[in-house]
Parts: sequence; structure tokens; C-alpha cells
Amino acid sequence: MGHHNRHYGGDPHAHTGVWGSPTSAANFCEEDYAVTSLIAEFINCLSNAAYVYFALRYPQKARPGASWYQKLDFMAFSLMGVGIASCIYHGTLRQTTQYLDDLSMFLLAGALLHPLYAAHQTPSVRTLVGLVLVAVIGGMSVIYVRSGNILIHTYTFIALLTFVWPRALYLIHRTGSRSDAEKRALMRSFWKAVWAVGVGYGLWHVDLELCWQLRALRDKVPMPLGWLLEMHGWWHILTALGASHFIRLIRSVTDGADHAAVKPKET
Repeated sequence: MGHHNRHYGGDPHAHTGVWGSPTSAANFCEEDYAVTSLIAEFINCLSNAAYVYFALRYPQKARPGASWYQKLDFMAFSLMGVGIASCIYHGTLRQTTQYLDDLSMFLLAGALLHPLYAAHQTPSVRTLVGLVLVAVIGGMSVIYVRSGNILIHTYTFIALLTFVWPRALYLIHRTGSRSDAEKRALMRSFWKAVWAVGVGYGLWHVDLELCWQLRALRDKVPMPLGWLLEMHGWWHILTALGASHFIRLIRSVTDGADHAAVKPKET
């Protein structure tokens, strides 16, 4: 059954939160306001710190003495934005904050795609790539928010991510003058990212499809050990890890690409 058909609302403490009863279309397996009346989904909220951590942990190369924010590119800021937006959403479970979370995922996808498809292109083509991404992501964002249909968000996000990996593989193997050792190192980073996202996606489905079993098991495990069974929290941690691997991979395969695209041919 698709995740849009799973909604775990109506928990015993759902009406006690300071943000009011949840109104979001998505409500995950963690019990609402079970830990504190200030945070709707405690672990799902706090686990978003992983996005911020990895965004700050692996900044881009920058000149010596640069400030911390000067070492963060748009991909890092977008990853951090996902963590902040998702934390706000899981902390409040309001429909408006769910839109904030969902649209931040679109922004991250666009941030990953632009450097990949702009690499080794002329300035005019790089501008065109940016305009196409803005038009597609902006248009689908408006359609999604106006309709409120979570499937529009899901399929759009999947489609955007589907364009990431083939272009990354192309840049690893078909461009530049990389040695076999360099290609192997880049492929290790690629598969680490795929593995992390894949396992996280699997746990996300476990959280939705086996929620009642997980809740029963958590009731038998003393806290805070029971929190380790909050699978949506692991989804946050693992996708943050996978996204950080992809960001570092994209930086590696596109480093110097703009310069190469406009470098005059030798005579």
C-alpha cells in the first residue's frame, strides 16, 4: 500500500500539543506528543539535526581564512534547509509546515541537478539549465500546493532524483582525464550514497507498513532504547548521510568544469 494511504493520527495525546491537533496530510508512526506537548513527533523532529550536521561537516573547498558560511555552497545550504524545514514540520504536524518540508526537498533536488547538468557547458547553456529547473520545480510546487495531493510531490521528487544518478555516472566515466583509481574512488562514494538512501527508504516503508508491530515492540523496550525503533528518524539520518555523499561526489566531478567549458581551444 502506498505511503499516502497510511496516516497514523488520533493518538491519545494528539490534542494536548501547543500547536493544536495535527492537520498535516502525512502523519507517521511515532505517537503524537508522547514525549512533550511542545513537539509533536519528538524523534522525527530531532533526527533532522543530521541534515544540518552533514551540511556543516563537509563544506566545499574555499580559500584559507574564509568564514564558515563562505565554505557552504548552495547544495549545503539546501541540505541544511531540508533539516530545518522537516524539523518544523515534524514538531508541529501542521499542513502549512508540511508544505515547507516538501518544497525544501524540491529545492535540494534542484541544487543537486544544476551543477551536474551545467558542468562542461557554455555560460548560456548553464543559464538555460537553471531557468528550466526553476520553471519545472516552481511550476510543480504551485500545482502541488494548490492541489494538496501528496502524490504530486512524491512523483515529482522521484522524477527529479532520477535525473541525478545517470548524469553523475556520465561525468565520472565519460568526461575528464581521470585515472582508474580516481574513478574507483568516485564510484565508492556513489555507492555509499546509494546504499545510505536505499536503506533509509526501506526503513521508511517499515515505519509505515509495520507501525502497529513497532509500537507494540517499543512498549516492551525501556526508554530511551525504544527510540531506536523510530524508523522514520533513521530515514532522516541515512538520507542526510546519502545526500552528503552525493554532494561531495557532485563537487568532485564538476570541479573546474565551468572553466573547462569556456577554455579556448589550443591552436
